[in-house]
Amino acid sequence: MFKKRAVLALVVSIIVVGSTTFGILMYLDRRDYRNYLQNQYERDLYDIINDVEGLSVSLSKSMVTSSSKQKTLIFGEIWKDAEDAQEKLNALPVSHTSISQTSKFLSQVADFSYSLLKSSNSNQELSDAEMATVEKLRDYAGYLSLQLRNFQASLTEVDIKWGDIKQGGSSYFGRATANTIETQFKNISDEMQQYPTLIYDGPFAENVLNIKPKVLSEKIISESEAKNIVLKLFENNVENIGIYSNKQGEKIPAYAFKVKLKNSKESDINIDISRNGGKVVYMLRSRTIPKSNLDIKSAVKKGLEYLDKNGYKNMIPTYSLKYDNVAVVNYVYVKDKVVVYPDQIKLKIALDNGEIVGIESAHYLIAHYDRKISKPRITAKEAYVNVSQNLNVKNIRLTIIPMESFREVMCYEFYGDYKGEKYIVYINALDGTEERILKIVDTSNGELTM
Repeated sequence: MFKKRAVLALVVSIIVVGSTTFGILMYLDRRDYRNYLQNQYERDLYDIINDVEGLSVSLSKSMVTSSSKQKTLIFGEIWKDAEDAQEKLNALPVSHTSISQTSKFLSQVADFSYSLLKSSNSNQELSDAEMATVEKLRDYAGYLSLQLRNFQASLTEVDIKWGDIKQGGSSYFGRATANTIETQFKNISDEMQQYPTLIYDGPFAENVLNIKPKVLSEKIISESEAKNIVLKLFENNVENIGIYSNKQGEKIPAYAFKVKLKNSKESDINIDISRNGGKVVYMLRSRTIPKSNLDIKSAVKKGLEYLDKNGYKNMIPTYSLKYDNVAVVNYVYVKDKVVVYPDQIKLKIALDNGEIVGIESAHYLIAHYDRKISKPRITAKEAYVNVSQNLNVKNIRLTIIPMESFREVMCYEFYGDYKGEKYIVYINALDGTEERILKIVDTSNGELTM
């Protein structure tokens, strides 16, 4: 009897010690992870502030330099800082709604500075309108820098932990912390709504974003269904799937996943799957791309194959850029030989192996539906009468373009050049009105439309 009791006591002791040890290890593991999150997000915020302050300084410098070489360097720095700040801002554990305008501002500063970069490479002087825009952007960058500094100071004063947002969202303190940060970011974002609207991401991108998303009419899927879509997208090469943000209140509500691939050293992949229809809204892989093995033509083909494989039929490329061994290509939908500009998807394609490392399909998901394409009322020859005789027309095609009033208009697209510079003129296919003129700017990395 004594031996049995001794054995039982020993077993109980082992269980107690084992459970206690396991609990301590789990606590230490959670503590280490929370400390890691805290350091990571503090570093991200620090980098964002530095990048935005750099934007403000560089934008100021661009207004007083007369050297094309210096302008090229300055606009290159602005482009890099804006891209870096936007990437880190989107990685913070806050909803996209709270940072949408700030993120959009950084995106457009990057694209606008890139267009000025290529102008500088061509020894073109900034126009009065461009100088005015640079000045306004400098002012908003200065404001954003100040507000972010104040925000950083407020976090230090109340000792807010980023980990409480990431891990403690269900607790009272976690919710209170999240609400405090969300509110402050939302206040900053609201103030950023007044900056100048710029044309970027190809023709008519801004107009498309303002309409009610067509994808919202599709069936709502569950989180587990969305995860299965992610698994299929990465061909089941997934080690872990987690949530990096709450995007339920977005223009396109989405499940925001962070994905870790098997046997991969790259950082987590951010991918948003729409709650309606289960479509990829956004995806970004930040892996290192050491060299270019593919040319732009090959990359464009890889993108078309990817779109076709994932259900996006009848897409054609419109413009492409190349930087840091990545090709950025815009694709638009075509129906009945009519180019439908609202339905566009942007892909980032790694030039080392043709892998898709970035997807932005919000425009497509907002605008795409099964349109009934009507016939034009006037012929291309009749529309050509309303095109300037200065334009040497090289190509004509039918298109649908979105207007600021949210309506869509069928137009003849006249592509041509004048004194070595390329232009696109859009003539209304119903009444012959000149609806829009775009200028195509060549760069060493590709073309931009302005």
